[in-house]
Amino acid sequence: MSDLLSPILYVMENEADAFWCFVSYMDQMHENFEEQMQGMKMQLVQLSTLLRLLDSGFCSYLESKDSGYLYFCFRWLLIRFKREFSFHDIHQMWEVIWTGLPCQNFHLLICCAILDSEKKFIMEHNYGFNEILKHINELSMQLEINDVLCKAEAISLQMMKCKVL
Repeated sequence: MSDLLSPILYVMENEADAFWCFVSYMDQMHENFEEQMQGMKMQLVQLSTLLRLLDSGFCSYLESKDSGYLYFCFRWLLIRFKREFSFHDIHQMWEVIWTGLPCQNFHLLICCAILDSEKKFIMEHNYGFNEILKHINELSMQLEINDVLCKAEAISLQMMKCKVL
């Protein structure tokens, strides 16, 4: 929970305001932390569906390496990339996500943008389950926020132009 609270507490001048912002944020995120983790399961299924739509070849590759469930994205979704970007960058990331623009599930497009950037490397090295997990975890603090957000926005624009979804 401190992963989610610390950026809010940092920008809020009043602890009471920070508390109520955190409460509101947890109202949105609570399903990620419930015992059955229904929110996480649903997001992983949605991400898998989205990735299959965008890049069925990469999706098939991941499935062939027992990584089709995208568990290596679990941390990204659970705490909204908090450990993937610097403290400064996460403020920008969350501000973009919280706008709800261009869509409510923009965080899933961010996942797709990161995976698209890493796809070639993963496939060229013929990474399996363990190597994919290790590689994705090692991206922490190595990702360029503006590149990721621009690519995610481009994916969103591409999808909006698609007449058949």
